[in-house]
Amino acid sequence: MKLINILTLGAFLCGTTAKAVDLPKDSTIYMLTVQMGKLYKSQTASRVGVHDPSIVPDRNTSTGITTYYVFGSHRGCGRSTDLHNWSGQSWNYGIPQANGSVTSTTNFQGVFTTNQTKTVPVLKNGEVVNVAFGNFDGQQWRYTAANPNLGGNQWAPDVIWNPHMKKWCMYMSLNGDNWRSVICLLTSSDITGPYIYQGPVVFSGFQWTDLPGQTYKETDLELVIGTQTSLPARYNIGGSWGRRWPNNIDPVVFFDEEGELWMAYGSWSGGIFMLRLNKENGLRDYTYTYSGISNNTDGVTSDPYFGRKIAGGYYSSGEGSYIEHIGNYYYLFVTNGGLGASEGYEMHYFRSAKPEGPYTDASGQTALYSRYYMNYGPNAATTAGMKIVGTHQWPGMRWAELSQGHNSVLLDADGRAYLIYHTRFNSGNEGFEIRVHQLFLNANGWLVASPFEFNGLNGQNSQYRQADIDSAAICTTNDIVGSYEIMLHPYKVDYANNAYSTPGTVFFKANGQITGDYYGTWRVKQNTSYITLHMRPKGTSTYTDYYGVILPQTVSLTNMTAISFTAISNAGVSIWGANVDGNYAVDYTYQNGFTLPVNARQFITDDIDLYANNTMYWGTTLSWKSDHPELLSDDGKLLVPYYQNGDSTTIVGLTYTLQKDNYACSYTRAVRVRTMKSLLHKAGDVNSDSVIDTQDALAIYQYMQTYSSDTDHATYEDVNADGSIDTQDILAIYQMMQEL
Repeated sequence: MKLINILTLGAFLCGTTAKAVDLPKDSTIYMLTVQMGKLYKSQTASRVGVHDPSIVPDRNTSTGITTYYVFGSHRGCGRSTDLHNWSGQSWNYGIPQANGSVTSTTNFQGVFTTNQTKTVPVLKNGEVVNVAFGNFDGQQWRYTAANPNLGGNQWAPDVIWNPHMKKWCMYMSLNGDNWRSVICLLTSSDITGPYIYQGPVVFSGFQWTDLPGQTYKETDLELVIGTQTSLPARYNIGGSWGRRWPNNIDPVVFFDEEGELWMAYGSWSGGIFMLRLNKENGLRDYTYTYSGISNNTDGVTSDPYFGRKIAGGYYSSGEGSYIEHIGNYYYLFVTNGGLGASEGYEMHYFRSAKPEGPYTDASGQTALYSRYYMNYGPNAATTAGMKIVGTHQWPGMRWAELSQGHNSVLLDADGRAYLIYHTRFNSGNEGFEIRVHQLFLNANGWLVASPFEFNGLNGQNSQYRQADIDSAAICTTNDIVGSYEIMLHPYKVDYANNAYSTPGTVFFKANGQITGDYYGTWRVKQNTSYITLHMRPKGTSTYTDYYGVILPQTVSLTNMTAISFTAISNAGVSIWGANVDGNYAVDYTYQNGFTLPVNARQFITDDIDLYANNTMYWGTTLSWKSDHPELLSDDGKLLVPYYQNGDSTTIVGLTYTLQKDNYACSYTRAVRVRTMKSLLHKAGDVNSDSVIDTQDALAIYQYMQTYSSDTDHATYEDVNADGSIDTQDILAIYQMMQEL
């Protein structure tokens, strides 16, 4: 047996704690250290805080420029020309004067007292006739003594362009207590106003009154169902209103594929309802009737006044509905949970071939409830609806996104679709901002959201449209192979404790296998960019299929490019993945996660943790190599005792390598090891019998005894920590050598 230096024994017994991806040297691209710190660059975006953002494009046909506006609660508004950078925007109300002029004002007092629409077409005895509309004081209707402030109760307006009216139509929620709310229509020739009150669209809370003499007769109820001697019993149900009927806020208005105008509305309470509107005046269509009435149960699905119920019910959570037609379906989004940072806001969606439904998810679950369900948080009793996005934090995000919801959706003129929502953060306060992510359809016609923010209409990797996904393999197999940060958006998140998803790591192999934190397979449909993932989490046995798209993206607020996938299972769970280009990943880590643990020419006096205080990002790995592993091992173990006045000083080169896929950066730092020359002698097979045996071990023991009086050395192999090298220590040495 060859002589073994006892001082290398630890090096054999201790392996490195991290390794770079094992690639042939001739395939690895080594970046120079002078290049590091210059490739990755952070970027900024102008933000706005608009709660419950409803997006609408204003296309200037003469300049070709589209300006995108988001309108939100409490008169919040923002604008953008690239869907990435936003600025604050104001808009005005208008109050008509007796002389025909309009006073423009930001003061909402008096705006909702006198409606401008005077007659409306109504169906009477099978014929359509024009009747007097009357006057409806929306501000007075929503008033309650405990909640008198209209300023804080103008919630979630939705704005559309009505080509029949040639007007911008704003549908504004005026919220009151005890479900006594009203959605009003205001119109303007300019998107920023002044908006003039045309009339109410729908009231709620008929049975509750605060003001003397106030009754349901101050609403348009009788215009729909005829004159009544008293409030119909089905509406006079006290505190049960919230189980059966809607709270009339959160409107979304849209034209269907046949050109008819609809409005969905409602928050928690009896669910989300839908009315057909008159496209000629923007108000309710009083000529359209609703069948299938259920008058005496909380399971009502249709009502002559409130219209058709399309989602929720029984006071289950659900609000902020939004409907957009994309591809072959109408997609209904509903946000469940509470809007606070720790209250569980999350967006679910369903689809239908018809605007009025029925709306279902991919597993066939209906958007309508048959009883009360807890439908968010860790104790959720149902997972109905496809969860498009969840709480999460990618590397580089300052704060995790929490409480995402009350979204809108834009199908733009160029064929791209976008998800727009507000989000809070784990920053310790209730501040909020809007975010925009591109939407795609998977091969089964279900929507998936891009893993990163949309980076602008002229931004890098922003050119892809659904037609590109359908018709071409945007990414080759060579593009796809590599290390991915992967993030799941599950149901039943512990929002109360601000739980959120962070990435794991998987490796996509060229043969279609997936390894790492998930095991399974990946495949891309030929001549398309549709991807299917068949995976199970490491340590489990149940596989799930996720269907999505794969394409290049730019990581939010950076210049880093990545091959990214977004997919969703038939159970409604979304999953994201990003394979950041290796050169960017290495440089990002170099700038943000890596610090050298030793100084140049530092004397090493004890073991050093070469991996301490270092965080690897985007699949980057860290490895170390010592050029004198018999003195200082690859993982920082000092294998000789340090002597301040030693007679031997050796320069040791410690080389680190940061690597992601085929990109790497290496650098050598010289440190010093000082010890006694006598400790560098070889020991081992003293009797030359080619076996490490007890005689060899005894010689090593006697050799080490020579230095046992030195406190630094006494504990070198002092396995029983008694302050001396004894037979128990040498037995341990012998056993270690035997294992070799």
